[in-house]
Amino acid sequence: QDIVFKYQVLAQEKDITLSWDAPRDLPMVFADIGLVERVLQNLLDNALRHTPVGGQVSIQLKNTSNGVCIMVADTGPGIPEAQQAHIFERYRQLETKKAAGSGLGLAIVKKILDIHQATIHVRNREQSGAEFWFQLPMAVG
Repeated sequence: QDIVFKYQVLAQEKDITLSWDAPRDLPMVFADIGLVERVLQNLLDNALRHTPVGGQVSIQLKNTSNGVCIMVADTGPGIPEAQQAHIFERYRQLETKKAAGSGLGLAIVKKILDIHQATIHVRNREQSGAEFWFQLPMAVG
């Protein structure tokens, strides 16, 4: 919730709707809170950077049988399928990218999730835009 409140201001400045959907009964997960916050910040930075004025960015958390699935989706241009396998490499940016960036954000996301033994996934949405998701394991005990 803290991250959503922080990014609400940035979204409003760009006239982007930022929505948050999370059930109240989410289980505790096994994760480093600071590192997972960094993952969400990087994903939200990218989503806001690539979503046009008037677009939407959403964060959705879902219970799964093994933990919690976290998804960040936007209504930007999406990611060409041929480039999806490479966007998690260091210093790699979309060839069509117009916004400034170092090309490290998604590489950092991947590395942090590797540490958590989680995998980041990406796909283009049917309407438009991209969605990224990962799952964190439920805390035991």
